Parts: sequence; structure tokens; C-alpha cells
Amino acid sequence: MGIKDKELIEKKYGRLWSGSKTVIFGGKHVGIKDALKAIDLLAGDIVPIDLVKLGKSRFALRYYDDIDRCVVALEMDTGFRILQEHRAHIGEWLEDTYHDLDKKSISPDELLSHLMDLYEIPDR
Repeated sequence: MGIKDKELIEKKYGRLWSGSKTVIFGGKHVGIKDALKAIDLLAGDIVPIDLVKLGKSRFALRYYDDIDRCVVALEMDTGFRILQEHRAHIGEWLEDTYHDLDKKSISPDELLSHLMDLYEIPDR
């Protein structure tokens, strides 16, 4: 069996929320909202997590997708071309907690709150 998507995302890009809100390329600051806007993902169901610089011309944008209940990592170049995409269902992070939830009544915000609690991130 291969590596779980969660493990791949954290091995390659670090723990969730360990990145930053901006990365700098050639003296220019690129923020999370800049990256989301460049790939047309400024939507209410997308919750930004962080940006991770991967070298001189690559970075990863990580966000939580409420609709798919997934953490997504998009590796991009400075032209915002997507080079790789990795997705991991929130159940991979929450494990037993996820399976104990009443998934019919839990809202996407509550799922995100559980994920943020796991990483000790203050409410957004």
C-alpha cells in the first residue's frame, strides 16, 4: 500500500498551518488570496490554510475544500500554473473522531473546527 495522502502532504509541505500567508518571488509578495484569485478559487467553500515556498520558482498553496471535505495542496510555479495536486479527505486527519461524528448533521465549519483544534489553531 502506498503512502496516505495526508502523510504525503505533510511530508512534502510540512504540518498544516506551518507555512506562511505570503511568499516572496523576485521581491514580489504573493499572498494566499492572490494565489486563490489567480486560479479562480475565491469562493466561500474554500478556506485558505497556508503557502509553502519550495524554491526559487515554486510554492504550494494549501486550503480546505468544504464541499469535498478535503485538504488540498496545489504545487504551482510563479506563473500560477498547477504542477501537482494532492488531496486528502478530512477523515485522514481526524481519524476516529471523524468516524464518531454524525456526518448527516455536522456542518463543514464544524469539521474545519475539529481540524483546527487538532493543530491548536485559534478560530478564524
